Amino acid sequence: MNIVINQTFGRIGIDTTPAQISIQSPKADLEIEQIPAKMEIDKKLPQVHIDQYQCFYEAGLKNIFDLVHDEAERSKKIALDAIGKIAEDGDILASIETHQDAIVSLSEEALIQDIDFNVDLMPKSRPKIWFEGYLKINWELGGVEIKAIPHKVVISATPAHVEIYLRQYPSIKIEYIGNHVDKRI
Repeated sequence: MNIVINQTFGRIGIDTTPAQISIQSPKADLEIEQIPAKMEIDKKLPQVHIDQYQCFYEAGLKNIFDLVHDEAERSKKIALDAIGKIAEDGDILASIETHQDAIVSLSEEALIQDIDFNVDLMPKSRPKIWFEGYLKINWELGGVEIKAIPHKVVISATPAHVEIYLRQYPSIKIEYIGNHVDKRI
């Protein structure tokens, strides 16, 4: 007896679709306002003042007012000295009771003159020097104002998908080949 058995195994098929996630994050809107700083500068350029008048004054280089004043003082002193000398000479001449030769002594005194020489350095005073000028800086700080408007994140998801199907059905085929069948029971 010959039996032929043909067997076909079942086969399955699997199709998969992976999951997908999409994330979009839109940028926030920013508003930036800048306040500029302010600076104020107040200045007076430096100036150097040099006053040499006292030095020139001591050297005899005077203005007209000082020259007139000094000459008036000097003339007044000369006049007072002369008046004093005349009065002194008059007193000497009037003192006859001392029996001195007053005229001779006055003549000798007039002939002898004391001449005084001095060596001096000029000027004795220093020039007056002073400075003027300034620099003032005032600051006013600025700033920055920032306003941010955030946006929500957009998330979209596609779930994974698995599809399982039967690609080939299983089968068993049993076939008898031959002519002899035992029909006894």
